[in-house]
Amino acid sequence: MRFSVWPGAAQPWSGLLDLARQADQGFWHCVYVADHFMANTFLPNTDRPEDGILEGTGVLAALAGATTRVRLANLVLSITYRHPAVLANWAATIDHVSDGRLTLGLGTGWQGNEHRQYGLALGRPRERVDRFAEALTVISGLLTEPETTFRGHYYRLSDAHCDPKPVQSPLPLLIAGSGRRMLRLIARHAHEWNHWSVPGRFHETADRLDSACEKVGRDPSSIWRSTQALTFVTQSPTEEARAALAAERMPLPVIYGPPTRIAEAVATWRDEGVDEVIFADRAMRAPNRRRDVYNALAEALAPLA
Repeated sequence: MRFSVWPGAAQPWSGLLDLARQADQGFWHCVYVADHFMANTFLPNTDRPEDGILEGTGVLAALAGATTRVRLANLVLSITYRHPAVLANWAATIDHVSDGRLTLGLGTGWQGNEHRQYGLALGRPRERVDRFAEALTVISGLLTEPETTFRGHYYRLSDAHCDPKPVQSPLPLLIAGSGRRMLRLIARHAHEWNHWSVPGRFHETADRLDSACEKVGRDPSSIWRSTQALTFVTQSPTEEARAALAAERMPLPVIYGPPTRIAEAVATWRDEGVDEVIFADRAMRAPNRRRDVYNALAEALAPLA
């Protein structure tokens, strides 16, 4: 089992870089970076809009030069923000800069405030998946074929090139999603699948992915499975009471407790077939504690690695 970190982009670059370099020193498998331009309005007290948000592709480019060992990945790039041909060329470049350490994470897009303020088309869920399916075809073609021609509703390419190709062949593709049509796309295209979950409930969606794989003739075990919940690491009864209160307000899955209890929750995920657990720093961002918290987590999780 592998463990990774997800530094929030709504913090100064120095803090994000510090966590990435800590991860690069050992134990941690990957550094994930989100793709947002504005705070998630449905997550109270986890992002601070006044700090602004660092742009995800720029962050990964910088981390590719600032680290040497840890893998780098998007969680995840919204296909609504960039043409898939632009993403393919960006991904190939970052794979070279990082010496083959990139996992390209993609999603359909969802955050309404960004699309409204920037005048970007988001569309209804069906439209998002249709557009995403075309984008996957475009990106896969550009990253693997000498030239790509594609005629779709959203994208059109004529004898298009993307060179140099990535260092990795194939470049690992992560797709996040849980809907029926998204699971079919994951079964066809993804090397890694990501899904928010609560320990003990991950298997419910994973079973549906297994069925989708069987329908397209793919071995379900060939897809790496990662998950995460907002994690509050506590060191006192007072902190645990605060974490319990925060968990009630969050629309996303939450786990909390001392590192040993976090490890117990992770063991449940492992028994459900999870390959990798990602720990966001949203609840662990205090500069004077974060390094110690991640070190304590690493120590507790080491027997599961």
